[in-house]
Amino acid sequence: MILKEKLPPGHIYPQLTQAPIRTYNEFLNCFRDGLTVDDNLTARVIRDTVQHAMLTTALTSEHLKRTNNTFIRDESLVDIHLTKSGLKLVQDELDRIFSKEAVTLARKSVAEDNRLHPKVGAVVVKDGNTLAMGYRCESGKGDHAEFCALKKLTAAEIEGATVYTTLEPCSKRKHPKQACTKHLIDGKVARVVFGMPDKDESVYGHHTLIEAGIEIGVFPHDLMQELLDLNKDWTDSLRVTPIVPPNNMPPLANVSYYKLGTSMADNISMFVRPPKDAGGFYTVEDAAKNVLAHGRTPEEIAIEWHRIDKRRVIVEKLVRQTYGSNNQLFSFT
Repeated sequence: MILKEKLPPGHIYPQLTQAPIRTYNEFLNCFRDGLTVDDNLTARVIRDTVQHAMLTTALTSEHLKRTNNTFIRDESLVDIHLTKSGLKLVQDELDRIFSKEAVTLARKSVAEDNRLHPKVGAVVVKDGNTLAMGYRCESGKGDHAEFCALKKLTAAEIEGATVYTTLEPCSKRKHPKQACTKHLIDGKVARVVFGMPDKDESVYGHHTLIEAGIEIGVFPHDLMQELLDLNKDWTDSLRVTPIVPPNNMPPLANVSYYKLGTSMADNISMFVRPPKDAGGFYTVEDAAKNVLAHGRTPEEIAIEWHRIDKRRVIVEKLVRQTYGSNNQLFSFT
């Protein structure tokens, strides 16, 4: 940190020789927030150290810059700052380390049912240190990786952190669960780095985070490819319209329409039918058993049911004549 007040008598100011030397990037990272050190850098005992050699390289490469400390007078101190090019060098290495951790976690993911689900891992990092990790369903059925990691931390720990997640965070979830973007925004994270976009057209987490002022990053290209291979079956299943046959099951709801001035024999009927087997589709069918829409859940098919009804009543100018239902999801207003 940059010192702004004089230390009490007897206290020694930070020394360059206290900086880590295991790697050049780790050395640079200790200056991320600026560091005030004793300006004894020309002394022989300092010039002969590995830290001095690294400092010389960093200053020459413009990864670090030095300025005189203007806060404390009558002391020989220098402030050393990480430059933008230095930060990028450090961040690229840190991103690879934590992104790789997230990919490893993704392999532990558990599917909550017999449908295809993405394998997702998440790592929460602050000041270069891992605070928490999580993977899909680690803490319970349907729990997303980001939530599994964040729930292990306090609000103070989450604020300002970077979250590495292998998949673009979700935008909405069924009640009572909340979207991962909401958890991230409410937690005031500083940065989110993700490995692959979600092909589901209902996901817009990337945009939501940007609109909330959260910085966005992406995994290194080779790790992205690793994730694409890991989740290939799931991604191939998205944005592909399945061929759904009629269900031939007793309807959950039905409605009939007619057009003013036409015979009742020309009525148009519509039915909502449940799936015959677990994992099948709910359908909206006409009287000829043509499938007009389908969905995995009652909530999804209810949305389609009301969408079709709205079009027929408002756009096609049809009059709703009869209606039957044993499920309030399909009630008309």
